[in-house]
Amino acid sequence: MQIAKRRCEFCHKWFTPYHGTYRQQKCCPNAECRKKRKVRTKRTWWLNNPGYNRDRLQKIRVWAKEYPDYWQKYRQEHPDYVKKDNKRRHTSHKKGKNAAKQDLLSKISVERLKSTQESGSDYAAKQDLLQRRQNIIINYLLGKDFAAKQDVIDNLTGNSQ
Repeated sequence: MQIAKRRCEFCHKWFTPYHGTYRQQKCCPNAECRKKRKVRTKRTWWLNNPGYNRDRLQKIRVWAKEYPDYWQKYRQEHPDYVKKDNKRRHTSHKKGKNAAKQDLLSKISVERLKSTQESGSDYAAKQDLLQRRQNIIINYLLGKDFAAKQDVIDNLTGNSQ
């Protein structure tokens, strides 16, 4: 039996559906299209099941009251899990700190650029103005370079704050 080609709902290219699911298949096997389909499917599922998470959490709480020492015992019996989970939590915490640092650095950069623009009206001679702007831009670039190097040094030595 010949399977008819279809047009992908996302990239609109023609594709031949997989023979096992050709009746339901709506997107091509391209990774980006499959990802978009998954996101859309997930979104519609959550919209159709709004109370799922609330109900699930209630069941978990009831179960946790029946087995209060479960996680303590589990962590004692599975040291590999403990190491993996501790590493996951540590990296997650570190990402939050790095994101805060990046926000601070970008704010400083924006402030320095604004001060560069505002300082132009103070000087009458064009040469002085150009020299002043060059100095400000060089200071800005050196500050960015130093901050980037400091992040690398902190990561290598483990002294990130």
